[in-house]
Amino acid sequence: MLNRTGRWRYVRLAQLVWKLPTYARLIWGLARDGRTPLHLKLLLGAALAYLVTPIDLIPDALPIIGQADDLTVLLLVLDLFIANAPDDVRREHLERARNGTARLDRDLARLREVLGDRYDRIRDNLPELLERYGNLRDPTSIRRLLAAWRESRTHRSARSRVRREATSP
Repeated sequence: MLNRTGRWRYVRLAQLVWKLPTYARLIWGLARDGRTPLHLKLLLGAALAYLVTPIDLIPDALPIIGQADDLTVLLLVLDLFIANAPDDVRREHLERARNGTARLDRDLARLREVLGDRYDRIRDNLPELLERYGNLRDPTSIRRLLAAWRESRTHRSARSRVRREATSP
């Protein structure tokens, strides 16, 4: 049985998860807005670069705490990004994010139009892709992936060379 404190923790987590799309729309709008200062956009870019590079303050090999530093850096930078955006710009994009007129929604709709049913296939396969390639922050995993890719290209080119030789007079 959950105690009251544990129950409220889950309620707060559910409220945060419920608001994530709004936060994503807000950050997307602020990042694309020309009125948002460049140094804030660079800070956001640096945080994203930190997340995708294999260099960490605390190695990801350490269970739980290794991933916690990534999450901490991301949340701190997002908080700084939103808090330091100009007030009027932040209010405007927050209102758009809440009422569904954010640029992210329009950009995704445009992408859906361009890609057609391919967009749906990508969206449906996204969990599998993230699971398959989610460990690309680990340099060993990147080396293995590149080696497998090179090997598949080598086999493919060898098969096509054999086919060409077999069909040539």
